[in-house]
Amino acid sequence: MRKIILISGLLISTLVFSQAGKKLPQNIIQITYVQVEHEDFAEFESRELNHWSKVSDKAIKSGNQVGWAFFRLANAAFIEDQASPTHAFVNIYKDFKQLADAPEAVWGNAQAVLGIDPNLISTNDLSKTMMIQTYKVVDNIPTEEFKYAVWNYAKPKNMSGFLEENSNLWKPYFEKKINKDGFAGWGVAARVHPQGMEESSILSWDHYTSLEAAMHALSPTDYDSSILSKSKMSEYDPDGFRYRVLVELLKFNM
Repeated sequence: MRKIILISGLLISTLVFSQAGKKLPQNIIQITYVQVEHEDFAEFESRELNHWSKVSDKAIKSGNQVGWAFFRLANAAFIEDQASPTHAFVNIYKDFKQLADAPEAVWGNAQAVLGIDPNLISTNDLSKTMMIQTYKVVDNIPTEEFKYAVWNYAKPKNMSGFLEENSNLWKPYFEKKINKDGFAGWGVAARVHPQGMEESSILSWDHYTSLEAAMHALSPTDYDSSILSKSKMSEYDPDGFRYRVLVELLKFNM
C-alpha cells in the first residue's frame, strides 16, 4: 500500500492537467487510481473509451467539468503486485464547488447521456478503486498534444521554496524545451486531500509525444545538468522525488 501512497503527475496529464494552447488556471484535479485484472483490460478499456467518456464529454460541453483523461500505467499488464494500480482517471474541475457538484451534475446524468441503464456497462465489476487524490494546480505550461506523461511525487521540507523555484527557474527552462525532443508540457500542483505523514504533498508532470522521449527524461544519465547549479532543490527537497511513474494516455476530453 505504501507504493500506492507514494503514487499520490499527472495523469495527468492529465496529466493532462493543461488545456491545449491555454494556460490552465488554478483548477482542481482529482486522480482516481484503479486496479484491473490483466484478462479484463480489453473489456474495461472498451467500456470506458466507448461509453463512459461520453458522460464526461457531455459534462465538459455543459460547463460542469473542465476536462477528463484516462491513463494506463506503463507495463501495467506485466506487473503482478496487488498493491499497484493499473489505470488512472484524471477529472479536472474549475474550482472546489464544481468538484463538489460533480456527483450529481456530471455522473448523475449518466443514463440520459448513455441512453441505457448505466449498470449494464458499469466497470465496477472489472476494477477496484485503490485511491482518490485531489490537487490544486499551482503553475503550468500550455500542453501540446502528447501520448505519455511522467508524474513526479514529492514531499518537500520547504514547500513555498519548492513551488517558487518551480515557477521562477524550472518553468522558464521547460518553456524553451516545448516542441523539442518530444517534450510537450509541464505543470505542478499541491495536494489538497488526503494529507498526512506518509503522503506526498506535491505532484508535478511532464508530457511527451513518444515513449522514447519519456524514457530519455527518466534516464538518470541523460538528464541536462546545466541548470542544477542554479537550483536550491537539495535544500527545499533534499530527499528528491519520492516516486516517478510513467503513464500512457488512452483518452483525453477537454
